[in-house]
Amino acid sequence: MKKTVSCLALALALYTLPGTAHATPVMPDFASAPAGWSTDRYEPASFGNVGSFQGRSDVLGIAISSADALPNRPSGYQSTFYNTQGRQHSITGGAGSTLAADLYIPQNWSDASNGTVRTDMWGVMTNGSTVSDYTIIGFTNYGGPTLRVWDQDTANGWVNLATAVDYDAWTDLAIDFTGSSYIYSVNGAVVYTDSTIGGSTGFQAVIMQAYNFGGDPSIPGANPEDYTANWSNTQPVPEPGTMMLLGAGFLGLAVLGKRRKNA
Repeated sequence: MKKTVSCLALALALYTLPGTAHATPVMPDFASAPAGWSTDRYEPASFGNVGSFQGRSDVLGIAISSADALPNRPSGYQSTFYNTQGRQHSITGGAGSTLAADLYIPQNWSDASNGTVRTDMWGVMTNGSTVSDYTIIGFTNYGGPTLRVWDQDTANGWVNLATAVDYDAWTDLAIDFTGSSYIYSVNGAVVYTDSTIGGSTGFQAVIMQAYNFGGDPSIPGANPEDYTANWSNTQPVPEPGTMMLLGAGFLGLAVLGKRRKNA
């Protein structure tokens, strides 16, 4: 009996550990949003804690509206630069820090005929005195649904990931800064590594944003519709090995219970 209980105790202890091997997290708590967040480029229709959504609490909602589409903005903001709409928050994180959040991707985003969408998490990098780079990971269905990252040293900048999109579910997106590279991961699995960091020494800000496709003739085939991108602070997920240990613990209890019943 002691051996069985010990096995279960170990499994339960490991179950509480995060499943992704992120180091020091630097993402602000969305519970207080929009406090502490300032407009980046252009203010979205709404930005803040929307409360409970799809089993999570304190979810960050970023709403995009046709009212803020390119032709409807003030004259100084009628360029594609201001189609990117969101807010940023100051953070501090050097080598060994990670920026992570969970994005809910609904099934209807799989088809752009329901509306063209794009939302990303940006890490603003610093070399100690100025902005040195931008690290970006997110989702879009423009040109086909895909998770993607930004690497300015590639031909097109954007790099589409081969990772399958999991719909009607939360997807953990993360950027780890090692001091010599940016490591991007999806649900704890490394999907891309960028070793050209431009002298970056750490994170100085995070930008959470979505994209307004409305009224922009330079984006052929876009189908602009109002939408909301929902993000959650990353939740701990047990490792597969941990789940096996947990299962072994419960199996041990089941065997013990059967033995007692037979006795």
